[in-house]
Amino acid sequence: MAKNEEEVKNSSFGFGEPNTAYAKYFTGESYLNPLANKANCSISNVSFEPGCINHWHMHTVPQTLVCVAGEGWVQEEGKPAHKMTPGDVYVVYKAKNPDVQQATVTVIYHDDTDDKNLPGGWTSGEQDEGTPVKYTQDDINKAIEGWKKKHYHYVRTDGTLPTTIPAQDTTVTVHLAHNMIPVNPNTPDKHGVNPDQLTETFTSTLHYQTKEGKQLAPDAVQSSNWIRQVTVDEVTNKVVPDGEYTTKWQLVGNDDRYNNFNVPVEIGYVAEKTTKDGAPVTNIVPGQIKVQRNLEDTVIYDKLAGIIPVDPEGTPIPGVPKTPYKNDPDNQTKVELNQDSPQVPTGWTIEPKDKQPEGVTPDPETNTVKLTPQNSTEPTKVVYKKNTPPTESEVKTSQTVNFVDEEGKKLQPSNVQNGFVFNLKDGKPINGDSHTYNNVDVPKAMLQIRMALLLIIMVHMYQGKR
Repeated sequence: MAKNEEEVKNSSFGFGEPNTAYAKYFTGESYLNPLANKANCSISNVSFEPGCINHWHMHTVPQTLVCVAGEGWVQEEGKPAHKMTPGDVYVVYKAKNPDVQQATVTVIYHDDTDDKNLPGGWTSGEQDEGTPVKYTQDDINKAIEGWKKKHYHYVRTDGTLPTTIPAQDTTVTVHLAHNMIPVNPNTPDKHGVNPDQLTETFTSTLHYQTKEGKQLAPDAVQSSNWIRQVTVDEVTNKVVPDGEYTTKWQLVGNDDRYNNFNVPVEIGYVAEKTTKDGAPVTNIVPGQIKVQRNLEDTVIYDKLAGIIPVDPEGTPIPGVPKTPYKNDPDNQTKVELNQDSPQVPTGWTIEPKDKQPEGVTPDPETNTVKLTPQNSTEPTKVVYKKNTPPTESEVKTSQTVNFVDEEGKKLQPSNVQNGFVFNLKDGKPINGDSHTYNNVDVPKAMLQIRMALLLIIMVHMYQGKR
C-alpha cells in the first residue's frame, strides 16, 4: 500500500478490517470489507499491503476480480501472471471438481526471537490430492542458508514436507532465531553499541568550604572506571536486556576504595572534626568505597579565634592586636600547643597563673605566656596588669669615725665624711645599693698606745701560764 496507500485506504468500497478469519490463507496483511453475502453471490472488497500474497486456492463457482485501487497481480494455474490496475476485470472460470479431495501445503519460516513469520514462505495453493508438491527439502535448506547469512540460526522444523498434495492441509514450520553475540569494550566491532552501555566513569569529590559556603580550596576529585559485556542481537544490532552474554558491571583495577583525600591548612581557619556526611577529619579524609554513582562530601572550616591581651577587668589592651592561633600541621582540626602570646606595650605586667584562664602559663621574666587553646574557635584572654607610676626618693648618708681608748674616752676629734646620696624608685636604689667612703688615717701616737697595751696584756698572759 505504500505506493498507493491513500488511494487504497480511501476507496469508495471501504478499506475494511484486518482479515483475521482468513489470515492463514495469506502471507502478509490483508483487510476485508464484506459488501454482499447471499447464497449464490458473495461480494467483498479486499485490500492488500505491499507484498501480501493470497495462497493458491480454488473456488467451486466462477470468481470475478475487479481492481478498484492500487495495483497487483493475479494468476491462474498454468497461465502467466496478469497485472491489474484500477478498472481491470479478471474472471476465473475453473471450478472445483467435487469428486476430488483438495488440500494446501504451506511452508512457513518463523522468527522465534520476535515471534513472527518471515517473508519467503511458500504455499501450493489448494490443489488436487496426489498432485506433486513443487517445493522440496532442498528449497527449505537453501532458504535456511539464506537466513543464516542474515545472522539467523536454525532451531527446528515442525511437520514433514510431503512430496504430493495430501488429503488434508499441511503446514511445515521452519523455526529460526536471531544470533546473539557478546560485545565488550575490547570487541573490535561494537555493532553500533553506544560506548556508554559498555563503560561508565564515576567520581568522588571533596569540597573545602566555610560554614557559609565560601570555597577555600579547589575541589579534590578522584574517578573510578567500570566496564561490562552486553548481549547484542546480530539481526537488529540492538542490546538485549539480560542477554545470555551480559555481565554485571565490574570495577577496573584491584583497588575497591578511593585514595585518602588531603585536608589543606587554611590560614585563619580550622576544620571541623567530621565532614558534612560524618567522615572523620584529621590531615586527611579517608577515601570511600567505590560504587556506581558519584560521591560528594565537604570539609567544613570554622574561623580560627586567637589570643587577646586584656586588663584584669577583661578589656582588651589598646594598641595590641589579636594574635590568631597557629594551625597544627599534622591535624587540621586542631591548633598548635604552647602558643606564644603577643608582645604588649611597656607598662604592663603579666598576671600570675591563678589569675589566668585555663591553659595559660605566664612567664614573668619575658612578660609573655605559653598557652594551649581550650577551644580553637573561642578566643583566649591573657590577663596583664598595668604598672603604677614609680615613686622616687633619696637618702643622704655620711660616715663618722671616732677615736677612743678602751674606756671610751675620746682621744681626738672624729673623722666625718658627708655628701653621698642614694636615689630610690619604689623604695629600691637605682644608683647602687652601697657606697665606699675614703680611707681614714689613724694617728701614730694612738698606734703606740695601742701597741703598749697589747704588750702588757701578753706579759700578763705569759706570767699566768707559769
